[in-house]
Amino acid sequence: MPDKKLISDLKAKIEALVIAIPKELAAYEFYVDLASKYEDEASREMFIFLSRQELAHKDALERLLNDLQAKLEKAMFDKS
Repeated sequence: MPDKKLISDLKAKIEALVIAIPKELAAYEFYVDLASKYEDEASREMFIFLSRQELAHKDALERLLNDLQAKLEKAMFDKS
């Protein structure tokens, strides 16, 4: 029988990640845009660094989302 509490918890975490992932992508685009607006190397490097951090965050959140979705599927079809 599926564990309703576990399923509810996983769904809430998945929902949070579904909201967070596009925000990381938007932050990445924001920093890339800022990098293109500055002529000095230090500013460009800083914004490129920050944009890469946002992509890394997005990638980590996507991996976590995939893991949680797999756990949810397993929990929903658990017959023990």
